[in-house]
Amino acid sequence: MKLQRTFAALSAAVLLAGAALLSACSQTSKVDLSAAKTIADLKGAKISAQSGTFHENARQQIEDVQGSLYEDFDSMLIALKSGAIDGYIAEEPTALDVCGKNQDLAYIPLKNNDTGFTATDADTAIAVGCKKGSELVERMNGVLSGITDEQKSALMEQIIAANNGESITSYAVSNEPTEEGSGTLKVAMECAYAPYNWTQQTDANGAVAISSEGSAGLYANGYDVQIAKYIANALGMKLEIYAEKWESLVSGVQAGTYDAIIAGMSPTSERAEQIDFTIPYYVSNLVVIYKK
Repeated sequence: MKLQRTFAALSAAVLLAGAALLSACSQTSKVDLSAAKTIADLKGAKISAQSGTFHENARQQIEDVQGSLYEDFDSMLIALKSGAIDGYIAEEPTALDVCGKNQDLAYIPLKNNDTGFTATDADTAIAVGCKKGSELVERMNGVLSGITDEQKSALMEQIIAANNGESITSYAVSNEPTEEGSGTLKVAMECAYAPYNWTQQTDANGAVAISSEGSAGLYANGYDVQIAKYIANALGMKLEIYAEKWESLVSGVQAGTYDAIIAGMSPTSERAEQIDFTIPYYVSNLVVIYKK
C-alpha cells in the first residue's frame, strides 16, 4: 500500500511537471522592440496587420514573422495591450492618435527604402476610389488638386486633436457648400479607423450622421469625413456617409451601392484593376505600433 501511494505521488508530480513544461513551451517570450530601427530588427516577432490591406504585404517582408492577421484595428490594439502580439502595422497618423491615448505604446517608423522596407508611392498614398469609368474621378481631381500639402498636414493635426477631445472651430481644409443640385454623394468607409474615420455619438467637430441602416444617432468623423465634406460641398452634392466593412468597400462601389470609397485606402495596382482612383489626398509612412 505504501509503495502504491509513493508511486501515485511520483506520477502526480511528473504530470504536474509535464503540464508546467508544456505551458512554458506554449508561451512565446515577448520580443523587445524598443530598440528596433529597421525591418531586420523585427525578425521572429509577433507582428499583425489588417487583412486585405497593403499592411498585410508589408508584414510579409519581415523575416520569420509570427502572429496572425486581424479584421480591424480595434482588435489588434486589444491583442497588443493583452500581450497576445508584439506589435501591429499601421500608418503614422494612426500611431500618433493611438500612442497619444495610450502612453504605454510607441511606434517604429518604416520609412520606404530607408529601413529595409520597400513600397511603391501608390502603397503609401491614400486616394478616393470610384467605380470604373465614373465621371466623378475627374471632377474630384479638380477639387483635390486645390488642396496644398500644408493644408493636408494641418488638417491631420486638427483631426488627431479632435479625436483626443479638443474642440475644432474651423478645419484647414473646409469650404461652404455650393448650391445643391448635383444629387447625392454616397461615400463608404469603415467608420472605425481613427484618425481617418471613426464613429461618435454627437455631431461635435463637424461630424456627419451615418446613413447606414441601424446607425440612427451615430455620427462619423475623421480625416476622410472632412475630405468627403469638402468634395461634396465643392461639387454641390448632398453627402451621405455609410459604414461598411473593409472587405466590402470595393464590391460596394463596383455594384453601384456607393459612389465613392473615402476610407484611408491606398490605390495599389491590384485595386486599380478593380476600381478607378483619384489623385492622392494624403501620403503617409507605415509604422509598427508596439507596447513599451
